[in-house]
Amino acid sequence: MSARVVILGGGHGVSAVLRALREEQVAITAIVSVADDGGSSGALRRIWGGPAVGDMRRSLIALAGEDEGSGRALAGPVTIGRVGRHPLGNLLLHSLAKAFGDLETASEWLTGQLGVDAHALPATTEPVILTASTVHGTIRGESAIGAARTRLITLGFDPPRPEVPAPVLDTISHADWVLVGPGSLFTSVLAVSALPDIRSVLTTTRACVLWICNLEPEIPETGGMSAADHLSTLRSHEVRVDAVLYDPAARLYFTPSELAAAHLDGLAYPLVGADPARHDPVLLSAALRPLLTGAALQRV
Repeated sequence: MSARVVILGGGHGVSAVLRALREEQVAITAIVSVADDGGSSGALRRIWGGPAVGDMRRSLIALAGEDEGSGRALAGPVTIGRVGRHPLGNLLLHSLAKAFGDLETASEWLTGQLGVDAHALPATTEPVILTASTVHGTIRGESAIGAARTRLITLGFDPPRPEVPAPVLDTISHADWVLVGPGSLFTSVLAVSALPDIRSVLTTTRACVLWICNLEPEIPETGGMSAADHLSTLRSHEVRVDAVLYDPAARLYFTPSELAAAHLDGLAYPLVGADPARHDPVLLSAALRPLLTGAALQRV
């Protein structure tokens, strides 16, 4: 049976992992943030309400293929009267969610129409606002948190315990591998993995929870943070991490002593592509393939 792989996060990080795994013989489910409040997603959220759909659109494009007709169509801009100019995928997901009653069902229907043998599910059933505590007080909203030029301490949610779709929890519970990240630490990775119900099921799943470390700090969100600081932040939010995949030549990396002190399995592979801040899907696929096809973890 194919390995059951769940990916937690949002934005370009999850898209890179989906592109890396699209041709692999694994059963893929992406669970993505719906807390975005900027750009097209934020504008449509203010107009029509409901969860943000931008990360869902990116995931579907990555699964369908950016160069395929369906992928290009979902990414292509459309202008509609007072609503303005938005990617077709965002407008379509909002329309389908209204027709079917929820974003989860809309995404499942659309993946079927695209001929995609994978799943992309929203992390919550309801709109959620991210909050972050700092030494100067609380910041509200994904965009404000991502632009903050003060050290972020903890991420929270409004409402405090957003409802998570039952299929999301069931999929994590029965996964063989859970891949956390890569992506913006607070506004993508923790925005999904630190949700109370997801954090809880991560503690009990029999899956191996593999964190894919970012390649560089993200300015300003994680400016000045090391890879060990990223790990400490994940664990301070009670997000389980069993192993880390990282590039030893990247700006964010682990030393053997750091891994030993953290009691963490480390997997060192070349992952940097043309853009030093983005994981190369081909290299990422090569790094993940032996693990997802049954190879044992090898401690660095």
